[in-house]
Amino acid sequence: MIKINNLHKSFGDNEILKGVDIEINKGEVVVIIGPSGSGKTTLLRCINFLEKANSGEIVIGDNRVQLKHAHKKDILKVRRQTAMVFQSYNLFNNKTALENVTEGLITARKVPKKDAIETGKKVLDKVGLSNKIDEYPCRLSGGQQQRVGIARALALNPEVILFIKSKASNCYGFSKL
Repeated sequence: MIKINNLHKSFGDNEILKGVDIEINKGEVVVIIGPSGSGKTTLLRCINFLEKANSGEIVIGDNRVQLKHAHKKDILKVRRQTAMVFQSYNLFNNKTALENVTEGLITARKVPKKDAIETGKKVLDKVGLSNKIDEYPCRLSGGQQQRVGIARALALNPEVILFIKSKASNCYGFSKL
């Protein structure tokens, strides 16, 4: 479960998020729809501490964090429970699809390279790209690049995946695994 209580975020005098409350149960998929500038991206960035909220609380599983007073340890714990898939994919152009998936496992999670490669191959197969593991992003279609981004998120085995804006719409979503 992910629960957000009374989340507030302002940029100067411009209050973007005004006491947001959300509760998402395991297995639910939630889409946030709204016009440009309504705070969709800001909400997801606050959940993953890419933006610092002015106040509020997030609960993911047994982990409860006061957003305004979160310490590095709290932020790291939330980030280990979440993964983000960005609109622009944010792939490394100088790395293959498999290397893009395994980089975070090896570098941030300290997973042994052999295990990371095994995981990377499994998740790339899961998103239908087992035949593209050695391709670089420039050799993949936009949809294939997006699936590499999704595979990268899945490889981290997060509690929650946050999807940031599809190019064709003003939709954002949560997926609770």
